[in-house]
Amino acid sequence: MLKAIIVDDEVRNRNTLRSLLREYCPEVSILGEADDVLSGVKSIQTHQPDIVFLDVEMPNYSGFKLIEYFDDVQFQIVFTTAYEQYALQAFETFTTGYLLKPIDIDELINVVSRAIKIKEKRSNIINSTSVQYSEIDPNKKIDLPTKNGLIYLTINEIIYLQSEGRNTHIFLKNGTQVLTTMNLKECQKVFFKTTLLRIHKSYMINIAYIKRHIKKLDAFVEMEGGQKLDVGQAFKEQLNKGLSFYAK
Repeated sequence: MLKAIIVDDEVRNRNTLRSLLREYCPEVSILGEADDVLSGVKSIQTHQPDIVFLDVEMPNYSGFKLIEYFDDVQFQIVFTTAYEQYALQAFETFTTGYLLKPIDIDELINVVSRAIKIKEKRSNIINSTSVQYSEIDPNKKIDLPTKNGLIYLTINEIIYLQSEGRNTHIFLKNGTQVLTTMNLKECQKVFFKTTLLRIHKSYMINIAYIKRHIKKLDAFVEMEGGQKLDVGQAFKEQLNKGLSFYAK
């Protein structure tokens, strides 16, 4: 079952979408509705949905603004709008879908089917990767999803990871970077019990490539590539333990 929220400033649009979902997509459970971005943010925080059907043009803020309120976007987004010109911007956010109003029933069914598959895939990652990758050879290739397919990397190639909403930038030793469609929490599961360690809500680092570790109130690490990354208060002890273990 997909837990859903509808965010649209027009009552008629919300009613129409709700009726279509109930009739054609019974696997979707609508937990709440909102008529602007701020109330949508509150509803998402309250209900923790799997998917948000999000209008683009609304009073005060556009639907794209809603995403900025979340450091780690755990929900899928389907934009619903009467305007085609937002499609490129929408897909740059790696949205699950883009529905033009009036909403086509077949397109709605396809988007919901895609969202269910994405949810199942994420669930499988979370449930299985701690076992599958519990003892990763640092030189073994690991497949990671991107918007264009899979990319294969080893632990030794990775300097650090940086969260960007639902996705994660992976910075490599050769100076390049790639973008995986996994969020940082999912990456944390994949790289469980390796030298990749979370040090901040936005960062994971390869502790094998730490050049300096500054232990002060505003702690940070400097990586071999020269990057200086903050260490979150909640992750300081975990980093110290990881470094202690790695140094043995």
